[in-house]
Amino acid sequence: MRKENASGSLSPGKILHMIVGIGIMIFGRYLPCPSLLAEPSERLLRMGLPQVDGGVLISISPSGMTALAIFAGVIYLWATVDTLWPGFLGVFVLGCSGQAPMPQVLGQFMGNPMIVMMFFLFIFAAALIRSNVSAWFARWFMTRDFVRGRPWVFTATILTGCYVVAFFEQTTSCFLIWPALYSIFREAGFKKGDLYVSLMLVYTIIMALLSFASDPVKAGAFVLISNLMSLAAGSQGIPVPEINVAAYLLFGTTISLISILCLLLLMRFVFRVDVSPLKNLDPELLRREPLPPLSRGQKIMLLLFFFYAAWLLLPGVIGADNPVGGFLRRNALEGTLAVVLLMSVIRVDGKPAADLVETNVAYPWRIFFLIAVAFLLGGAMTARDTNVNIYMEYLLRDYLSGMSAASLTVAIIIIGVVLTNFCNSVVLGLVLTPVLLAVCHAFGFAAGPVMACFIFIVLVAACTPAASPFAAMLYGNSDWISVRDAGVHSVIASLVVTLVVIAAGIPLARLLF
Repeated sequence: MRKENASGSLSPGKILHMIVGIGIMIFGRYLPCPSLLAEPSERLLRMGLPQVDGGVLISISPSGMTALAIFAGVIYLWATVDTLWPGFLGVFVLGCSGQAPMPQVLGQFMGNPMIVMMFFLFIFAAALIRSNVSAWFARWFMTRDFVRGRPWVFTATILTGCYVVAFFEQTTSCFLIWPALYSIFREAGFKKGDLYVSLMLVYTIIMALLSFASDPVKAGAFVLISNLMSLAAGSQGIPVPEINVAAYLLFGTTISLISILCLLLLMRFVFRVDVSPLKNLDPELLRREPLPPLSRGQKIMLLLFFFYAAWLLLPGVIGADNPVGGFLRRNALEGTLAVVLLMSVIRVDGKPAADLVETNVAYPWRIFFLIAVAFLLGGAMTARDTNVNIYMEYLLRDYLSGMSAASLTVAIIIIGVVLTNFCNSVVLGLVLTPVLLAVCHAFGFAAGPVMACFIFIVLVAACTPAASPFAAMLYGNSDWISVRDAGVHSVIASLVVTLVVIAAGIPLARLLF
């Protein structure tokens, strides 16, 4: 969010960041082109790269420096100023740079099939938010009688419920869970600074992120898996693994549940959190307003959600060698359009099941444009004539050479979890995916398990305010948690998830992919 001073003008700090970011975009192209010397190979020689001192010189081309500078400037402005207009500026500068005619740039910007699919997907996600289905399920989880007088069962129910509810919509799950937690804190006598309060606020954010990383139907994992499909369609000789959507859901859910268990064990046996105030907590506290039955409109939206999930998941379950599975696999991109069509056609009390004008209020325009810009600039930066991909590939190969498949996967997991906390996770995933595919191919390792672990871990970003919208929400909650506590416990929780992905995720990924 942009901060303004009392007079309404931009603060000096923001102005400085704007000057730096725009300067990177415009003048970064004039920096010396990075280069390295690699051992000659048939592949490098076919690319026509110059031979120097018995090796092949790999240099990022001038067009690559132009695209790299624009992308770097946009990312800097995203992190320091705003997440909307810098992307539009990047598209404008790219069109003016001579890389491609503006009509072609705009066609790649909004005409990308994946972006069109996401446009309809976000319409459906906004309709789910407006239907309040997730709010209903959140209250249902927290008002079960079996939690009475059982603090750890209650805590596990809260966290698991937050994870499940987040499958409907990740960001709003925290807004739904947190107010209920505040009531519980007050009733039980907890206050800001208490360990239970800090851990629960951090862990609910982690639950939303675990769901974001697990959900191959409409969340961050969906974007990165769709990007793999796009890379496979335009593959230039490097094999691209097919990530089975159903298998990935199983993978993500398993890793998430193990992580939840580990976080609960950490609370109980390492932090030794005092939960005794919860023993006398009555679920009636949350049932002061009776939970109404699901309305007809909510039931329809819930059925549409499962219809869309089945559209994407069934081919991975029943295979694509039958009429149903084959049709759904061939027309995967049409699933979002189909569900938006149905929710517009089906009538409830004489009106569409979801009014697109009303749901537009909840449409995540910033996220949509951020992803669209990332696809455009990432594609421009990693195009064949830029040499950015091949340079990054050989740079990583120098540092990662000699590793086994397992140690390479661990290294990539660590690289992913570190970098994702300093820039947008989805953008980072889009940029690094083709590079990691090339590295796996060069070392002769199966890319499927590596990419599954990378996609999951790169989406769990909570350690800095710039890591993700979820982390920004956490650090902004100054009424109930200090910045220090948010930082310390988010780092520890991220470390726990990272260790789970390494210990359990790698063998599971090898089994599934």
